[in-house]
Amino acid sequence: MRRNWLLAAVALAMSVSTSGCAVVLLGSASPASSAPQNRYGFEMSEADRYLADSAAFVRSLDPCGFLTEDDLAALGTVVQLRPDGELSTCSASLNPGRSSATDSVSIDLDGYQPTLDDPDTEQITIGGEQVFIDDSSQGSCRISFPLRDEFDGPTSGPMDGVLTESGRSFAMIDVSRADDDACTAAKPIAETALGLLADPPLRIDSKYNLPLATKDPCGVLEHLPATWTVDRWNPASDPYHCHFMVSSATFEDTLAMLDVELTYVDSELRSTERETVRQGNYTVETRGSDSSCFADIVLGNPVLGMPETDDTAARYARTVPALSVLTDDCESAVALAVAAADVLTG
Repeated sequence: MRRNWLLAAVALAMSVSTSGCAVVLLGSASPASSAPQNRYGFEMSEADRYLADSAAFVRSLDPCGFLTEDDLAALGTVVQLRPDGELSTCSASLNPGRSSATDSVSIDLDGYQPTLDDPDTEQITIGGEQVFIDDSSQGSCRISFPLRDEFDGPTSGPMDGVLTESGRSFAMIDVSRADDDACTAAKPIAETALGLLADPPLRIDSKYNLPLATKDPCGVLEHLPATWTVDRWNPASDPYHCHFMVSSATFEDTLAMLDVELTYVDSELRSTERETVRQGNYTVETRGSDSSCFADIVLGNPVLGMPETDDTAARYARTVPALSVLTDDCESAVALAVAAADVLTG
């Protein structure tokens, strides 16, 4: 849900914003204007920098480090603990010991700010901090809290206000319990996480070997094919997504979108309409239509759940880091995917 909302906001911002819109021929790294260069050849406003810094901050954190052994042990036996889906997440599965049902705890460091206009959301105090709580679903509870201070700099238009508000970086803790109250379990986990923010667990210290999780996917803007021109790029707070408008001799003003995530690689579940090409050092799978094309590259080894154990549930719950690129045609999608893969694995 958050990704879809932000994609709409990014598309609107690109259509109306003038901040961060220098035209740069990035293949040769030489700007097409004399504007000051703050990042990737683009001049950035204070609001732009706030968004980019939010993304960098989330990339520096280890989400699994916020789910501590003591908090999880209080809820049952941990049978699974691993990054799950988005690189900003960590999920634990637990056996509470009272039945065959499995409880779950997850955290997402790239969550969204709730609104008190939502009748299911209430603001409460945990550990001396104001947080949002939603217990509207039976057996489930969500607690959200900010990771950064609010943006207090100047804005150049209404979209800056919308984007900086969304870019504050909120963490979301979700607890699901089959037999007990979920919010009773969620509150001490949230209190622990809030206490850790003063000296947070870092990605470089994580037991999960995901070096690309610290990389900025927008770093590809400095390594595009030499004939490509980036027409427009607005920084976003999404830590593992990058969107920009690009042109070349063969296409014009095309929206390019990059996403890095953890996904299952299972031949039985994957579309039969994929085509595989070999480009450089990578195997690229494409999925195309008349107006768009995805290019996907697996970027690393499977991520084993609970790597310090030999638990069967953990051993077989494996995902792989993967890059997905969307453009108007498969030739440009493959070229961009290969360039981005070099940046993320280099």
